[in-house]
Amino acid sequence: MTEKKKMGAGLVLSVITVLVTVAGLVLYMMNCKTNYFVKTTGTDNTIVACLAVATILEIVMIIVSVKMGAKPVLDIIPVACGVLTAYALIAFVGSRIAAIGSIMTFENNAQNMADLKGAVIGMIVCAVALIFTIISSFFKVVKD
Repeated sequence: MTEKKKMGAGLVLSVITVLVTVAGLVLYMMNCKTNYFVKTTGTDNTIVACLAVATILEIVMIIVSVKMGAKPVLDIIPVACGVLTAYALIAFVGSRIAAIGSIMTFENNAQNMADLKGAVIGMIVCAVALIFTIISSFFKVVKD
C-alpha cells in the first residue's frame, strides 16, 4: 500500500508521454510507407532515432525513479526527452511542408489527400507528445 502512495502524478504523465511518443513514432513510420511519401521523402532516420531515444529515456527515467527515488541526476532526462521530441517534430513538419503545398495545389487526388491526412495526424500526435513531455517534466515520478 505504501508503494502506491509513493507514486506521483509524474508517473501517470510519464507513462502517457511514452504511449503518445510511441504512437507518434508508429504514425510517422506508417506515413513514410504511404504511396506519396515513399516516392518523395522516404524515412528520415533522424526522426525515428529521436523519437525512439526519447521513448527509451522516458522509460529509463520511470524505472530508475521508481527503484531509486527522485534523484537530482534524473532531472536532465526530461530535458533531453523534450529536446529530442521537439527536434523530431520540427524535422517531421519540415519534411512534409513542401509535400503539403504540392498536394494541395498540383497533385490533389484522393490517394494523395489520404496520405496527407496521415501526415497531419502524425504531426499532431508528435506535437501532443511534445506537450506531454513538457508537462510531465514539471512533476516528480515518485514522491519523497
